[in-house]
Amino acid sequence: MKGFAKKFMLVMSVFILTLPIFTSEVAAATFTQPELELNASAGMIFDENSGQIVYSKNPDEKLAIGSITKIVTLYLVTKAIKDGKISESDLVTPTQEQADMTQDNELTNVRLDADKSYSVKDLYNAAWIVSSNSAAMMLAGKVAGTQAKFVKMMRKTVKDWGIKDAELYNASGLNNSDLKTDMYIGPTDGENKLSANDIGVIVKHVLDQYPEILQTTSQTKLSFPIDNEIKTYDTLNFLLKGQRDYQEGYEFDGLKTGTTEQAGESFVGTLPLDNTRLVTIVLDAQGEEDDNDKRFRSTQKLVHYLRDNFDRKEVIQKDKSIKINNKKYKTYEPVYVWLPKNSNIEDLRYTVSSDDLGFTAIHNKQTVKLIATNTNSGYLPFKKADVRKKIHKETNQKSWWDQIVEFFNHLF
Repeated sequence: MKGFAKKFMLVMSVFILTLPIFTSEVAAATFTQPELELNASAGMIFDENSGQIVYSKNPDEKLAIGSITKIVTLYLVTKAIKDGKISESDLVTPTQEQADMTQDNELTNVRLDADKSYSVKDLYNAAWIVSSNSAAMMLAGKVAGTQAKFVKMMRKTVKDWGIKDAELYNASGLNNSDLKTDMYIGPTDGENKLSANDIGVIVKHVLDQYPEILQTTSQTKLSFPIDNEIKTYDTLNFLLKGQRDYQEGYEFDGLKTGTTEQAGESFVGTLPLDNTRLVTIVLDAQGEEDDNDKRFRSTQKLVHYLRDNFDRKEVIQKDKSIKINNKKYKTYEPVYVWLPKNSNIEDLRYTVSSDDLGFTAIHNKQTVKLIATNTNSGYLPFKKADVRKKIHKETNQKSWWDQIVEFFNHLF
């Protein structure tokens, strides 16, 4: 009986010690989220700097993405240029198949000739501004040697970014059935698919590393050499200044459209607003089939929803201390969070970040990342590409938690 009493007292001690953990989680209620009916299969708006998601719809559903694929493709091209592996002045000649594709307006839009060569810079601009599929494939071949090798690079890149189940089969975003066999890998009817969360992670990595990409994506005209003259093409992003869906005060400067039969009409946008940068994602916009602006109206709906219902509030001042589970953390800089209007910042709760997002703070002379835990939609599942798993040496010494679990297993 004495042995049982001893064990009972130990159980109660463990419960009392862990009680603050459970009570702090229960106390962290979320804020009331204003409703939004987004006319799309999936969508999102998030703060590119902090990674905070303000609104999302079906964020984990894998959907066809069309030419949104080119964000990954052109990231790798940009990286190859920055790393000195290729140069903007390098010339690339299309294969006959790539040139032939440009005769079909359904497959690509900038005419390319198999007996001519084009600079990496011109192809890069064509792929970003007017989404030229052949230009994207030519650049992929220039970087990796073959389309198959390039797609494997794409897969490895997103896997390094924490995206484990991406479906990537080609560099352009077309359905494999529209391509010749040496232009893709995977099934003959395969189509690239990602979730809104996946795209958010990709865009944050791309813009964190190469924000200068926006100098290209903000251009409304493409000048491209055709038949010894320069031909001008219009951007496909109708939210840019001067385009038909532009709205003053919402100065979009990127990023990429996506259109196939499976993907429907999709768009990833970005714009500076309230001293930060927002990213919008609309996948498979719903509406009339002949409505070519529905993805942009859905995008406008997202940014109006944010501006009408949320404020970007300074929730912690620079060099202030906050307490988490009885530990003090001091901030490096002011901390901002998007919160519903008229909400109380005192209701926010914080925790140590499990990834690379959050604001920087110091505890016991060590730098850590903290995030707000009870914002409604949370944060992107973001991690740095250079993070490597630590290899832990085997040890016979059990952790305190393992000892507790073992104790309960042998209690009765």
